[in-house]
Amino acid sequence: MIRLLQKTLVCWLAAALTLVPFAYFGTESKVAHAADNGLALKPYMGWSSYSLQVYDGPEGNWTSEAKLKMISDAMREKLQAHGYEYINIDAGWNGSMDEYGRPPPSETLYPNGFENLVDYIHNNGQKVGIYLIPGLSKEAYEKNLPIYGTEYHMQDIAAQPLRPADYWDIDYKIDFSKPGAQEYVNSIADLIASWGVDFVKFDSVTPGLAITTYRSTRGMT
Repeated sequence: MIRLLQKTLVCWLAAALTLVPFAYFGTESKVAHAADNGLALKPYMGWSSYSLQVYDGPEGNWTSEAKLKMISDAMREKLQAHGYEYINIDAGWNGSMDEYGRPPPSETLYPNGFENLVDYIHNNGQKVGIYLIPGLSKEAYEKNLPIYGTEYHMQDIAAQPLRPADYWDIDYKIDFSKPGAQEYVNSIADLIASWGVDFVKFDSVTPGLAITTYRSTRGMT
């Protein structure tokens, strides 16, 4: 009986070793095919302030310059050698808005300037991203602020009748068939890129759901 069991186990092992190369090469083929189509081979690996925001409460300083520099240093020392290289600064990084309805960084959270923080993260060999949601702010619409570099204003590009652009009903939806709409989004992307930001976590982009996606500031449309 023992010999029969041993013989059976040997047969199973031989079958497994025979099938492994086929399974391996089959998976590798699919990965190569995905790469040819521009799909990522792995998720973004790094750290995001989001979870701390959820649990630290409204008085937390999870996105402060000092704390983010500490996170960057810790990642460089402990995790970077294992492929972790992204730092995402989630909601709460910005102040109110500039004269063109675009979100500037908070001067309170980043007293030495946001570019100083971005340079620090880059010097640690990492990439930095920030969080945005779609649409134009209700305050910008009410003030009918001008759109940078154009003759248009916020009320020219809002979808009518007015309706929410995001899951939380914070902003108004933009009608991209209207002149000035794409220029408004481009002006935000150009501003963010001018700070040296590498990517954007763009939230609430699926109707009815708070689902996130990432888009490069160099390719955002």
